[in-house]
Amino acid sequence: MSAREIHVVIVGVSVAGIKVAKTLATFSKSGGYPNLRITLIDRNAYHYHALGAPRSIVDKEFGKKLIFPLSTLLTSHEVDPYSPKHQFIQGELTSVTANTVSLSDGQTVSFDYLVLATGSRNKLPANLRSQSIAEAQEEAARMFDNIAQAQSILIVGGGAVGVEMAGEIGHAYPDKTVTLVHSAGRLLPLNFKPALSDGVVSKLKRVGVTVYLNEKVAIPTGTTFDCSIRPLTLYGASGREYTSDLQILATGTQLHTEYMETLESALGTSLRDSRGGIKVNGYLQLDSPKFTNIFVPGDVNNLPAGAKFALKAAEQGASVAQNLIALIKAPETGRPAVLKPWDGSLMSMILVPIGRNLGVFQGMGMTLGHSWWGDVMARNMKGKDYFLGQKEKDFPIRKTF
Repeated sequence: MSAREIHVVIVGVSVAGIKVAKTLATFSKSGGYPNLRITLIDRNAYHYHALGAPRSIVDKEFGKKLIFPLSTLLTSHEVDPYSPKHQFIQGELTSVTANTVSLSDGQTVSFDYLVLATGSRNKLPANLRSQSIAEAQEEAARMFDNIAQAQSILIVGGGAVGVEMAGEIGHAYPDKTVTLVHSAGRLLPLNFKPALSDGVVSKLKRVGVTVYLNEKVAIPTGTTFDCSIRPLTLYGASGREYTSDLQILATGTQLHTEYMETLESALGTSLRDSRGGIKVNGYLQLDSPKFTNIFVPGDVNNLPAGAKFALKAAEQGASVAQNLIALIKAPETGRPAVLKPWDGSLMSMILVPIGRNLGVFQGMGMTLGHSWWGDVMARNMKGKDYFLGQKEKDFPIRKTF
């Protein structure tokens, strides 16, 4: 048993961060390193199960279940419950140095190892903006109410999230006018087969959604999209007018990695790509030999789009956790740590529910677009709860809101 004090700081407690935290906490509790301490830092007091957002906008009770308190994530993993070592700090990361992170409230937290898992931010209603649990609950309920009241809804963006939202709204409200507009010639990410998109278009029509492809919609400067009721006409490049009383912008995510500027200034070189993704090596360490104690899993790194899925974020988190364990154990063995690279595999499987009963699937050598088997796979594997049941296993101790 090692008596060493080891402090791991994890900033960003979503899919990748949760995987790292739970794996390290389990390792500490299982014996050998009882003085391994984990500090979780996140701008929000909660984790939002964003995969379930499409269902939440048509099912208020389901939406309430998607918000999980972060303060109790590691409670059941304490070595001594009466003397807890792990902690959660709610705060916004502002800068990083070789061994400290600074937060917007002035706090400075030192670390032996740092995991930057701040992810990317989706637009409403695929994510929430509120930082407290109570406000997040109110925000989710308000979006549900607005969707319920709107008579015509325009969704701009035909990736998986846009498709799922259109399908859920079309299924739940058959009397509403629901329109999905996408700039590309087919729906879903382009690394999936065209036949999948064909099946999506067909099944969206079955739930009353009108789809327009190859249409770039002009977004007026300063226009906000907060899922509120607001009659608005937007114009496509074709000249077509899209008038609706509620608009959803589902056109991708944003990275906020300005906190890297301090470290970059100290090095005199950029550690991010052109879109803000943090550069990593094959072990998911920060791509600089001076900072082998800093890891960057998940959406915030500069890996290609095929790695930006929840399943891949979890795989990267697991890889980072195992490499951290190897580094932590190395001093006791007297040998250098042997790290294992993440396998680098990109997402080749996708499940897209379209309402409660329809959907498409690609994976295991199959492309099920028009087929009713796609409905079965999407409905039973994802559509029944959008993997909420799996997420609840990460939070066995949960406050009542």
